[in-house]
Amino acid sequence: MNPLEAIRAKVKALQDKDPHVHVNVSIKRPKISIFNDPAEIIGVYPNVFRLREHHDGSEKTHTVKYSDVLTGQVEILELAAKGE
Repeated sequence: MNPLEAIRAKVKALQDKDPHVHVNVSIKRPKISIFNDPAEIIGVYPNVFRLREHHDGSEKTHTVKYSDVLTGQVEILELAAKGE
C-alpha cells in the first residue's frame, strides 16, 4: 500500500468511526488558513476527501488532496494524536 492509499484508508476509517474532526490547514492556493477548527468529513473519494468547516460563523466546504495530508499542509488532529 502506497502512502496516499494509507492516508485514504485512515481518513475513511475516521469518517466511519466519527466524521467530526479538528483540522489545521495551511494552503497558499487557494489561501486557506485554519487552526484547530472543528470540521466534518463529508466524503471520501479515490483522490480527494471533502471537509465541511464552520469558521467565523460561516460554513465552508473544502476539497482536500491526500497529498496535502502527506506534505503537512493539512493535518487532521485526531490522526496526529494517534501518531499516524
